[in-house]
Amino acid sequence: MKSIQLNALITVGLVLTISACQSAQQPSQEQAQASAAPSAQALSNQSSGALCDNPYIPVVESATWTSNVSFGQLSTAQEDTITDVGTDAFLVETKAAGTSVVVTWTCTADGVLWLQTDGGMFSAVSQDATWSTNSFSGVTIPKEIQPGDTWSSSQEMTASDANGNSQTFTINANYQAVGIESVSVPAGTFDAMRIDFVMTFTGADAESSFEFSDWFVENVGLVKSAAQQITGGSLSFSQELASYSIP
Repeated sequence: MKSIQLNALITVGLVLTISACQSAQQPSQEQAQASAAPSAQALSNQSSGALCDNPYIPVVESATWTSNVSFGQLSTAQEDTITDVGTDAFLVETKAAGTSVVVTWTCTADGVLWLQTDGGMFSAVSQDATWSTNSFSGVTIPKEIQPGDTWSSSQEMTASDANGNSQTFTINANYQAVGIESVSVPAGTFDAMRIDFVMTFTGADAESSFEFSDWFVENVGLVKSAAQQITGGSLSFSQELASYSIP
């Protein structure tokens, strides 16, 4: 397997991923799951159950968000669509810069967790590798967020090729809920919950960290995101909601 360059993964990943935050209320017993994450085949076309209900990301099949994304010198449109919803997981297809990937979210009593099952954003860079989720803990978007809350999350993934070569990557994040702020984007002006966090990507031979600020609106979703690389480079990223449709 060709060497998987962490900075290349992050570059494509930031353009393609839905930036998000984790649970504002950590579970009393944090559950780290070593089994395979839910796959597209595990989902059935049905409306969201209680586990997937979340005020900050309306989990409704065919819900679509279109955003304006800037990453360094690149500016592009990004479209995120929920393509399939099950009782404990849902799929989001992201299209940007001529690339389309599918990311799995799993649902728990504490919120929803963004995974990299099916390759997710990383498959756009390393198409000759098979990606698997080894373990994960916490949630990405909580059912409840209060200003001042702090929390953290982690997940580990492995990329393998047909020759038995593999590399392991981790994503760790530490978050803080700042509070409600008025945010104006092309889609309108919203009262949004601001979440600040540091996300660190670690591979076998490299590490890179980004500072994020995300703004979420109840019953709408992510309306704005801004990031700056603080270790491993000097990349910057911004995303603003242009339009959305929630059936």
